[in-house]
This record gives sequence, structure tokens and C-alpha cells, in this order.
Amino acid sequence: MQSPVWRKAFAVCADPARARQFHARLLEAGAGAVLKDAPPEAARLLAALFSGSQVLGEWLARNPDWLPRLLDVEGLRQPRSDAGLRREVEGWLKPALVAQDHAGALAQLRHFQRRELVRIAARDLARLGRTAEITRELSDLADVCLAAVYRVCWAQLTARFGTPYEQSPEGRWLPTRFCVLGMGKLGGQELNYSSDVDVLFVYSDEGFTFKVPPRPGSQAGKGLPNHEFFRRLGEAFIAEVSRATPEGTLYRIDLRLRPEGKAGPLARSLDSYENYYAQYGQTWERLMLIKARGVAGDASLAHEFLEMIGPFRFPRLLGPDALEEIATMKRRLETEVVRASDEDRNVKLGRGGIREIEFIVQTRQVLHAGRQPFIALPQTVPALGKLAEYHLLSHDAAETLVRAYEFLRDVEHRLQMESNLQTHVLPTERAARERLARLMGCGTLREFEAALQRHRQAVRAIYERVFEPEERRACVSASAEPALPDLEGREAFWKAHFALHSFRDPEQAFRLASAFVHGPGFGHVPARTAQAARRLLGRFLALCPRRDDLEQRRAAAGPDGDPKSRWLSDPDRVLTRLDSFVSAYGARALLFETWMAQPTLFELLLLLFDRSEFLANTAIRTPDLVDDLEQSGRLREVKTAARTLADLRLGAGDADQRLWIRRYHETEFMRLGLRDILGLADFEQNLRELTALAEACLQYALEAALRRCRFKSCPLAIIGLGKLGGGELIYGSDLDVIFVADDAARRLPALQRVAVTLLDLISSPTEHGVAFKLDARLRPDGEKGLLVNSLRAYADYYRQRAQLWEIQALTRCRPVAGDLELGSQFVELVRELTNFSRATPPVAAYTSDWKQQIAHMRRRIEKERTPAGKDHLAFKTGVGGLVDAEFLAQALCLEHGWREPNTLQALLRAQAEGALPADTAKALIENYRRLRRVEGILRRWSYEGEAELPDDPAPQYRVAVRCGFATAADFLAAVARYRRHIRAAYECYFPPPRNPAPAGT
Repeated sequence: MQSPVWRKAFAVCADPARARQFHARLLEAGAGAVLKDAPPEAARLLAALFSGSQVLGEWLARNPDWLPRLLDVEGLRQPRSDAGLRREVEGWLKPALVAQDHAGALAQLRHFQRRELVRIAARDLARLGRTAEITRELSDLADVCLAAVYRVCWAQLTARFGTPYEQSPEGRWLPTRFCVLGMGKLGGQELNYSSDVDVLFVYSDEGFTFKVPPRPGSQAGKGLPNHEFFRRLGEAFIAEVSRATPEGTLYRIDLRLRPEGKAGPLARSLDSYENYYAQYGQTWERLMLIKARGVAGDASLAHEFLEMIGPFRFPRLLGPDALEEIATMKRRLETEVVRASDEDRNVKLGRGGIREIEFIVQTRQVLHAGRQPFIALPQTVPALGKLAEYHLLSHDAAETLVRAYEFLRDVEHRLQMESNLQTHVLPTERAARERLARLMGCGTLREFEAALQRHRQAVRAIYERVFEPEERRACVSASAEPALPDLEGREAFWKAHFALHSFRDPEQAFRLASAFVHGPGFGHVPARTAQAARRLLGRFLALCPRRDDLEQRRAAAGPDGDPKSRWLSDPDRVLTRLDSFVSAYGARALLFETWMAQPTLFELLLLLFDRSEFLANTAIRTPDLVDDLEQSGRLREVKTAARTLADLRLGAGDADQRLWIRRYHETEFMRLGLRDILGLADFEQNLRELTALAEACLQYALEAALRRCRFKSCPLAIIGLGKLGGGELIYGSDLDVIFVADDAARRLPALQRVAVTLLDLISSPTEHGVAFKLDARLRPDGEKGLLVNSLRAYADYYRQRAQLWEIQALTRCRPVAGDLELGSQFVELVRELTNFSRATPPVAAYTSDWKQQIAHMRRRIEKERTPAGKDHLAFKTGVGGLVDAEFLAQALCLEHGWREPNTLQALLRAQAEGALPADTAKALIENYRRLRRVEGILRRWSYEGEAELPDDPAPQYRVAVRCGFATAADFLAAVARYRRHIRAAYECYFPPPRNPAPAGT
């Protein structure tokens, strides 16, 4: 029979049935006398504990001797101090170490940890401590346990191998110090009930172990090298902390935050950490180190470590690259959130969850604590108060985030204490959610869910305001960026480092890097210049894909690659190009100073050298060009053909018009290429701007040719076909044009000279290369025909003598220069000629089987223009290549009488008007866009008409990386997938013949 005290306690707890069950088990275990005399408040506390955690209730049922501590409610009102916990542990640990009873000491430690977890949870569930108090107690408990395990492991290893020593500059041997650094929630003293424990292992210096303290200068009796000893110490520490025993596991250890992750050494010396963070430290590591603190071992070494990394953690000025990394981390965080299937139920990773609050705080600290050190607090709630105090967050926002953080952490605690599992996801079962609501002090589930939604929405709103683009770009400088160590005397280190960063020839890379830092011939270079060069070299290496992070890069790339990826595809070639550029520039000190002040300019050049051989040559030939474009702000301009033409006309008085057109084209082509590389223009915008540049150059060259041939007016229209006509010009494309004269024009021979002059102005080579290659072979009778024909002559030819492929080509025509009224008349003629929706189109080439003829032409192209055995590489002419989509678009325009010169727009129209099945059209459009992007990246590299992927693995890999993929295999698989979708759409419209005739017939 239960007493009224217990009946009332069960009635008000979150899970009465479970509470009664554990009460009964304690009675069976002989705790009846203790429970009988429990005062009401103590009974309510135990009932809350039972209903709040199945696991903790089990522990208490098996250890009824813990009850007296839990029934002392007054004693539970205050947290136990760290010192008190340590005194208790020291009472039995020290004798155990003296007796070398290491196993017994660790068993008792596990028992102690479980007992204290039950005590802390009881305080938590009874609301006897605030959230910050509970997380601090959990963290203090972890500190005490980790320190005890460290002492046991140290005793075991020193007994076996001796004590590690390091040698001072004076030759004296000094004991080597070691510490365990806590990171994340442990470091911030904000631990959960079931957190992973993030740690780093640090020792003071290299040296050796000695059984007997060595004499000054002595080398006798040396044992293990220090790095080996501390590796073994780290392994032993991890094994004991993580060991599963009948008393349970203490904590799960996570060492992935250490330099180089799983591939890096388990323990490092202080110098090794300093070199790593100076050379390779990334912004996410700055955020990770914010909460670092010593939790076990030598406290003075932990202090030295934190002092050493202070400038890295909190730089006074942070460069644009670091801000971009923060923006990238934010995007990655949001991507993870979007992908989470339980996003609405995840109180940590979901929108408006705990991680977003922590990210707000940590990014503000990294950005501003170098100049305002008082905000550099490891705990989230106090840090929010300081951010408000220093006007880095509004007071309202800080208070909102504090309330949300405490609420969400309480929810997280109650989720984890239930089964002692690391979970952040709300249960799906209604009964479990209702129990959680009651544990949170809410009367109903609806009340709890409303409060949860209110807090998360408030957090998300602040998160989105804080990370506005303008703030991400604020107050930046690279002056605080640490320099890499010198190359002199460290050849082996650097060669290994270059190999790790994907250099094919580390020896050549070392030579070039040495020349970059020390100057050609290792002449005298000022220390400041050499230091700047080392810092710049660090920036270079940060863009080089490491061989040990392939899977991370694959995950980031996704199935279709990351178009914004900035990994270098060919570090060797980029370093060679950089060497050539520096030599061409000449003023090394000024150049490096410029790059240090404008680090994005340096990164831009590296990307340019990697993404385009053609543009790299231009940059080396004219080394000021990229700087001028970046500084002038012209990279962000979107220029129309009219604006470009107005710029060109400023050079009308130039004596050498060919050279003026080339120089202008060279500058604009570089501008457009850089916009593309930086992602300032999407691919289709880039095509439009390249087309606008070509149209402006054609118009300007036509005006110059008319002046040279003494024409006062323009009785000529230039019609663009192919990519030019479609407004989708790509790098290295020829300009397919035809010249149309007014029927009344009496000076056709003179207009022929105008056309020839225009061709010379645009296409003749100069010291600055060729602007565009003009191709006028699509005119009547091809190369045998006149360059200029009258409108009537074109009408007669197309109606009477043109072949079907010539009519098909007209679907892509558009006036691009000259007399646009005359061009419109030509378009009206074409509209009539290419409308096969009529009963009888007015062209001799039309037959009822015109579709079969087009399909036959396509098969011929597959056979004749695709090298034998290499269809899988022929992304343009092969099966499922770009030509499939182009032929399909042109056939649809003929069939329906559409005037859509642009391939993509024609396909979009087909989708909108139901000319193709919806799913087929959608897949076609998506994969055509992707394959065109691949073509653009290939052509941007060489400025040549690329129709095939490379055959060899090495260049395949380089193309893959430029396209945003981590491996050539992933890239080739994606291209094959794009082509399958395109071919499926093609065959939906052009069903393959059952018995096709040979393609060449």
C-alpha cells in the first residue's frame, strides 16, 4: 500500500506508471525503510527522476545505496563544486595508484561517474538548477573523470617506458609536459548527458623517455621518442575512457577535430600545432578552438597552447577568404539542415536549432574578438550577453537567443537522459512526446510544441538577419594571416607537403616555390617580401585538393559537381604559370604587397591560371589587366551589346582598327572569363554576354569597313546563325554569318569589298591574336557563292535550291548587325520558309519524310564525326550529345513554325506547350544545361572548339575538377547520365528505325 506522499508524487510526475515500477523495484531491493520516510519534496524528486529516464532509473534500482544522497533535497539545491568532486576521487585514486591497482581505480571511477550523473539528473528534473548550472556540473564531472583516467594511463606507461624528457637549448634534460585539451561542449563547460568528448593531445616538445633522469648533455639510456610515447598514451587514454564494461562506458572520445583529422598524428608537440595552424589552419578550426581549455594533465602547458593559438583563434583582422569560408560553412550548415529527414524534429540541426545559435555566437567572436577580447567567452549564454554589451547583437536578439538556447538545451537533455543516447530528435510516438512535454513543465503537448516552434522561429529570424551578405564582407584585411615556415633546410618536408596537396612533381614544385619566396637565383629578397611570399604560398596550397580528403570533396560535389568549387585541378601548371606571371610583372615586392592587401586578387589569378590556358597566357602577356579589371569594379558589370558598342566607338580614331578591336576584345574576354570563373554570372548569362560582345564587335567592324569603302549609309544586314544567331555563343565559337543586301542595292561588288574588309578587321591575326573567326560558308552555294546576296536572291535560293539542312540551319538565324530593318525582312522570309506546320511549306527541300531525313543526317554525324570507339567521349556529336538536343529543338521549330533561335528557349517552349512529355522535357532541359556547362568549361580552357572529352586519365581528372567533381570517374558517370537523358528525349521525338540504313548512305 503506497503512502499518500508517494501517491501524490506519482500523480504529478511525467510518467506515473514508470515511476511506480521503479519505486516497486527499490522496495524489492530493500530500500523500503528509506523510501517510507521520504518527505514530499524528496518523493516528488525521485518520481521526476524515474519518469524522466529509463536508464537512470535502472542504475538507481541496481544501486539503492545512492538513495540517501538523493533524498537530501536541501543538499541537492546547490551544485557540487569541482574541488569537491576531485577531493572525493583523490581519496581512493591516490591509494590505488600507489598500490598499482589500476583496474580497480577505473572500475570505481565508472561507478562514481554513474552515481553523479543520477544526482545531476535528479537536480535537473526537479528544477533545482538552471540549464547553465547543469551543463557546468556535467562538464566538471567529465573533467574529473578524464583527469583520473589520464593519471592512471600516465602511471602505466611511465612504469613501462620511463618518463619523457625534452632538451633545453642549454642541453639540460627537462620533463616533457602533456595535457588533454577539451573542445566543443566539453571545452565550453556546456556538456550534454550523452555528448561526444572532443579532445586534442598536446606535449611540450620532442625528446625521449628515460628510466633514470638523464644528466645534462647525456644521450645514454634513451627509450621511446616522445611522439611515440605520447601516441601510446593517447591510445591508452582513449581505450580506457571509451571501454565498455559492466559499469558502463565513461565517454565517447572524438578526435576528428585534430589537425589533419583521422590522418593526422594522435598527439602533437606545441611547435607542431603552431606550424599547422599557421600554415593550414582553416576558419572552421578557429571556431572549433574558441572553446578550447585544458581538462587534464599540465595546466601550464594548456595555458601556453591557448596563448600560442590566440592570434589564430581571434585575429585582429580577418581576410575576405575567411569571411567566405564562414559564408560557405553557413551554406553547408543549411544544406545539412535541408537534407535532414527529421529536420522538424531535430532540436540541434533543424532550422532555428541549437547549432544556429552557437554558429551566430562563434562567428561573431572570430570576427570581432581580436579587437574586442572581452567577447571571447567559451560559454554561449555569457558570450551572448557580451555580444549585446559590445553592440555586436541587439539586446533584444541576445535575450531571445538566450531564452531559446536554454529551452532547447533542456529539451536536448531530456531526450538524451531517457536512454543515455546521443540524440537530438523528438520522438514520433505521441505518448513519448506527451511525456516530454510534461518533463518540460508544459501542461499539454500543444503548449510544448507551440513554445518549441516559437523559439525556433525566433532563432531562425535572427540567424538570417545576422548573416546578411553585407556583414560577411565587412572590415577585412589579410595582414594577420600567418606565414608558412621557410623552405630552406626543409626540402623533404615541403616535397611531402606538395605531394599531399596533389602536385605531380613535388621536386619541381619545391624549386618553383623556392624561387617564388627567395627570388630567381636566390638573390637577396627582403625578409618582409619573403614572409609575404610564404603567406601567399599558404593561400595557394589552401586551394590545392589534399589527397586525404577525397571523400569530403566528393560529398561536397554531389552528383552533378559543384560549379562554385575553387579547388585547383592542376597545381603544378598553376605554380608554373604563377612563376611566369611574377617574372613578367617584375616588381616582386610591390606585387606581393598588392596581393597581401588584396588577397582575393591573388586567389583570382590562381583560379584563372587553372581554369583557362588561353586567359592565363593573356594575363602573363598583360600582367596589369586582371588587377585593373578587379580594381575598377568592372567585373560586376553586366554589359549589353549597345553598351559594349559605345565603348568600342571611343576608339574610332585609332589608326589601326584591327588592333583596337583585338585589344578591346582581349580585355572584355578576360572580364567575361573572370566573371564566369568567379561565379558572378551564371552560365546562360555568360553566353548572352559573350554574344553581346560578338554583336558589338561585328557592328563596330562593319561601321569601320563601310567608312573605309566610302559608304555613307548601311545597305547591309549581318545575319547570325548557329550559336551566334541563338544568342548562346560560347568560348572559341566561330561566328556563323551571312550578309544580306537590300534588293535595291546597285553596288553589290562594293558591298562584297565591305564584307571582305569586315572579315579582315575581325578575323586577321595580330600580336593580340584573333578577335573572332568568322564563318560565312552557310551562304548560298557555300564557299563558291558570293559573300553578299540580295534579299530576293536568298528567297529564290532557299525556295528552289536549298537542301533541308540549310533550311534547318535557318531556324537559328537572327539579325545581329547592320541594317536591322533589312534584317527583320530577312527574318520574315525565314519565318515563312521554316514553318512546316503548313500543308505545303514553300521550299523545294520539303518532303513528307523530312523528320526521317533530319534523323538520317544526325546518324551520319554520329558516324562521321565521332572517332571510332570513342563515342563515350564525344559529348557533342556522339549518342546523346549536344547535337541531339540541337537537332530536336530545330525539328520542333520546323514542325510548329516557332521562331526560337535559342536552343534552350526552344526546348523550354516545347515543355510549356506540351510538345514533349512533361518528364521527358524536364529531364532534357536539365541535362542539356549541364552538358553545355561542361562544354563551356572545356572551351574556356583552350578557346578551341572542343567536341570530345580527353581520353587519358590525367587530363580527365583535371577537367573533372574544373567542372566541380572530385574524381574523373564521378565526372564521366555524370556526363554519361546527362547523355542518356538527352538521347531518351531525342528518341521520344525521333524513334530509332528498326532497320536503319547505313549512316553513310
